[in-house]
Amino acid sequence: MGSISDLFLVPSDRYDSEIICEGNDVCQKLKLPENVRTIGWCDRVLWHTFHSDECFFHTRKALFPARMKGRLGPKEWRPLIASFRMFWYIQSNLPGRGLVILPAVFLTLIVAGLIARFFEADIGVTIGLMLLLVDGPVFVNGVTQGKKSQRLQADLLAARAEGKEEFLFVLRKIQEFGLSDVIKTEKRHLSRHFSSKPSLTERIHNLELFNE
Repeated sequence: MGSISDLFLVPSDRYDSEIICEGNDVCQKLKLPENVRTIGWCDRVLWHTFHSDECFFHTRKALFPARMKGRLGPKEWRPLIASFRMFWYIQSNLPGRGLVILPAVFLTLIVAGLIARFFEADIGVTIGLMLLLVDGPVFVNGVTQGKKSQRLQADLLAARAEGKEEFLFVLRKIQEFGLSDVIKTEKRHLSRHFSSKPSLTERIHNLELFNE
């Protein structure tokens, strides 16, 4: 993986330039900002690992997973770009995740306070901590599954814009590469409930049920 400064370079080859053109055309089609001018390929930036079926756009910069460079044609990136941009649009028009969690945390603390008032303070604190330990995973699951649902919704909106069969073709093509991150995501068990990332199988199944 290159340094951070190496990630945001002016497109150095025709492949990168064509992807930027396709991406900006997708944004124009979706009536979203089309101001991407630079592109970079990397599998990880700080704590974030890029999955093989995702891309990321921010202001004038675009990032794609390095392991996928050249595996898809520039036009084949269109539905993935459309899905990300629609997910970004959905996220930007919803309240922050903290607004979902905070009311539940406050309710737990209020219950613990009432218990402490009518019983011993230590009992109230103990029960409050137990409630947080029990409810915490439930809250996290609710947030991550909500975000996963939004990602799948973004896929449907992208399919409407770019074509269901075209999108399915790209997802199945990525699945056939047998890349390690795809296999790992497919093999998740309990951890899938605490991840906002839908697997390729989930994305494909979601699109197969979609009637344009």
